[in-house]
Amino acid sequence: MLDKPYVIHYRRPYRCLFLVTLVLVIAMVAAWYWSHQWRLQQTENLTALQGQYEQLLTENQNLVEKNQTLMTELQSINQLQAIQQATDSQLQTELEAVQDELIQLNKELLFYQNITQGKVSSELQVRELHLRQNTDDPSSFHYRLVITQGKKIAKAIRGKVALTLQIKNAEQTSSRELNEHALNIRHVQVLEGTLKLTENEQPISIHVALKQGTKKLAERTFEWDATPSP
Repeated sequence: MLDKPYVIHYRRPYRCLFLVTLVLVIAMVAAWYWSHQWRLQQTENLTALQGQYEQLLTENQNLVEKNQTLMTELQSINQLQAIQQATDSQLQTELEAVQDELIQLNKELLFYQNITQGKVSSELQVRELHLRQNTDDPSSFHYRLVITQGKKIAKAIRGKVALTLQIKNAEQTSSRELNEHALNIRHVQVLEGTLKLTENEQPISIHVALKQGTKKLAERTFEWDATPSP
């Protein structure tokens, strides 16, 4: 029986090296391609985001300009409204003043008519007290005091008019002096002024005293009855 011939196989180191190199090249190409595509995609995304950002900036600028325009218009409207309110308030005050003056003139005319007809008391007296709340300050009140006397006198009666406010504060009743006016009357004298209530004061009445030196000529107490502001 013949023996099998022995075959010598030579090693091929370059073939393995070629395969390894080929795999590395393919991997590098694939990695480069994937990286290139990823960068392209990121560039496209960044470009889109930049476009959106610029669009938002433009819209925001437009909104800011519109807001400034609206604020300017609102300020103009508020100014016009304030002017209108001030004008209305002034006209209302002037109208009330004219109406009060007309009422007062009618009262004085009636009083003089009554004097001439002998229908009015000849005694010096505190005839009327009117109170009206201030429109701009609810704690402030305008008052008008009417003093009369019906005697035929050659000289005016002089002296002073003292007003005292009776108040209730923290369950206690007290009083405080108000304005003092000069008394100078022949037949009718009208005195006007303003009084202001402090916090927590509850007015009860106003006492009016006509004095000549230490002598008290006349006095009267009026219950608090103020006309509210319109």
